[in-house]
Amino acid sequence: MGMAEPEMFEQSDLSDKQFEDVLEKLAEIPSHQSPITGQVAVLCFRFMEDTGCRVNETIHVKKKDINFKTRILLVTQPKSTAKCKCSKWKNKDSFSRARVLVSADSNCPQCHGKGRWHKPQRTTITPRIIAALKNYCDDLKDDDLLFPISRVSLWKWGKKAGELANINIFQQKDEKFIEGVFLHLFRQMCAKRMLRDAKLDNYKHELVICKLRHSVQIVTERYTKIDINYLLGWENKIYQ
Repeated sequence: MGMAEPEMFEQSDLSDKQFEDVLEKLAEIPSHQSPITGQVAVLCFRFMEDTGCRVNETIHVKKKDINFKTRILLVTQPKSTAKCKCSKWKNKDSFSRARVLVSADSNCPQCHGKGRWHKPQRTTITPRIIAALKNYCDDLKDDDLLFPISRVSLWKWGKKAGELANINIFQQKDEKFIEGVFLHLFRQMCAKRMLRDAKLDNYKHELVICKLRHSVQIVTERYTKIDINYLLGWENKIYQ
């Protein structure tokens, strides 16, 4: 018999069953020389799906950033930046609203003279993983990173786990084609899970905006914006 034809790409996201298949294979990949074990890698991937955090945000989380009583997570390295109070800005020209940096304090502990800094944001950890996360963190110090691993290693492990689970997946982005399991996928899974589980909530889209820490884009979103307390209450009701 001849070799089987390679399967065509079938999807652009994962089902719940496929996610569990990926995690099962992920647990087998890290070697004894890796900074984290396979089971810790599984917890890391569950953390990304549960919180909606990006991979770079995830690998910078420390134990002290988690309030286990309130389930609030402090994201210290968000993707977006904010203008620092020490900086001064001006209009780039008279034709646009673009602003350029005039000056900033080189000794500023926040921006270090760059004028912009990663202002911490807050999101939540659901009851789905809080107990396992608490148990894992019991042996860590406050300043210890939860997942002391590089984003490159996590990307490689995610792709390898997807291959071992026989998952054919891709996404076509504006600038590039991404083949295989990619870590931003778990942030996407978080949003879709919430929309599914909040289908009866009048503020299901606002819940996702709050969870993923999106900035308000339109006037309607500004006036219907919910706070993190509403998000915590909803998660307590749905995921207990």
